[in-house]
Amino acid sequence: MTTPGLLLLPTQEALVQRLQHIASYGEQLLVICGDKGSGKSTLTAALASELDDYNCALIICPQHADSAEIRRKILVQLISAPIFDDERPLMDTVLRIQSSLTKPLHIIIDDADLLPKDIWAECILLSQIHCAGKPVAVTVTVTPSFWYTLVAELTDDIRARLLPVTIEPLSVPERDGLYQSLLLRSEQAPFIPREIIHKQLEKQQGTPAEVVQLLALALEEPQTEKPSWSLSVKLFVILAVISVFVAIGAAVNSQLPVPISTSLAPTLTAEQSIVRVKAQQYVAHFADTTLSAYFAKRQLALTKSTANKQALVLFDKQMAADTSLGERNLSDVNDNTAPDNHSDVTVSSSIKGLSFQGKLPKAQIQAVVQPSDIVENDNNPNLKVQGFTLQLASVNDKASLAPILAKMAQEPQVYVMSYQQRYVLLLGDFDSVTVANLKAKSLQTQYSLAAPWVRKWADLSDYKRQD
Repeated sequence: MTTPGLLLLPTQEALVQRLQHIASYGEQLLVICGDKGSGKSTLTAALASELDDYNCALIICPQHADSAEIRRKILVQLISAPIFDDERPLMDTVLRIQSSLTKPLHIIIDDADLLPKDIWAECILLSQIHCAGKPVAVTVTVTPSFWYTLVAELTDDIRARLLPVTIEPLSVPERDGLYQSLLLRSEQAPFIPREIIHKQLEKQQGTPAEVVQLLALALEEPQTEKPSWSLSVKLFVILAVISVFVAIGAAVNSQLPVPISTSLAPTLTAEQSIVRVKAQQYVAHFADTTLSAYFAKRQLALTKSTANKQALVLFDKQMAADTSLGERNLSDVNDNTAPDNHSDVTVSSSIKGLSFQGKLPKAQIQAVVQPSDIVENDNNPNLKVQGFTLQLASVNDKASLAPILAKMAQEPQVYVMSYQQRYVLLLGDFDSVTVANLKAKSLQTQYSLAAPWVRKWADLSDYKRQD
């Protein structure tokens, strides 16, 4: 059912039904050709509202958009999975999630003249595969000039996979009907008689945009010419204004004091001249070091002093805490070694986020750095040779992992690894494949993920841990 408020003419409704039929049963990329203002955007909006049985993505291609942005705009409307790689071709992503789709797909792109060429190639390939028992429908809109240029660049085999549909001009009765419908919606009275409007409609090329422009012209109130002043009146006003300003200037000048003559300036002695030069130097120096600059420097010095005091206090507290922690750990160690094994060795350890450094006997080193501490602060989980983990995603752009990382903020053991210029998201450390599969199923249910890949830690030795 067409979206409420969307005005369609009889020929447009018939064309939408034809496009819907082609999208449901055809296996070609549908190209709607029409000049600017012919109603391409209206047709695509109506077509998207008719596809209730499809997962539909409708985008308007912006200028200077790269391929990743176009893929992102399409995929966020088609799939509910929180992770996809917008650097990968659309066909790869659709094939990966194909088994989880319950509805066929329909991609509608308006202003496809602005699409990058690689997205054109991906859309052509998409129209050749099936999802949920039906071909993936792809519909785009272009201008006739772009269509002729595109066809010239394609081979006969690729050209056969495209189906062009041209938007026909509106008939005169439809133009008149569209004008009257828009006029009723405006709830205004036109300033141009209907006879003139009808003649203008007959001269048009037959696009809806022309009818809209004509309506705007009919509703525009005509400009009335204002009476111009005669030349004598203008001259009289100008002379009167000049006379007033001359009178005001004369009155002001009569009240001003007599200017002091420069010849009356006193002659300075040699001593007074030296004093004047020193005064001028002092003023110049004072101008370079203004009070505002002085207070700014003063405030900066106070700030630095305060910050240094706070840093010293925090440093003393940290040293006291580290010393106390080192003493508690040393008191818990049972020293059963011979006296000659107590040579001093400098060690550094990290336990529960705190660090300390000091000299410990050799016999106590192994007791301080426990295996549990190493596991807790494990920064390289892939060094294990046994066990399994789940691979959730593999992307080129690390930023593409942000949505799924935000959803899994509460999940333990989530690792971002890098391998051959790709970023891989891993989750969990499992003793057996059975336990890993159970966790994979729960992740699919909870986060609407595609099936994770159960992998051995032994196969990930070349992967590097990322922050």
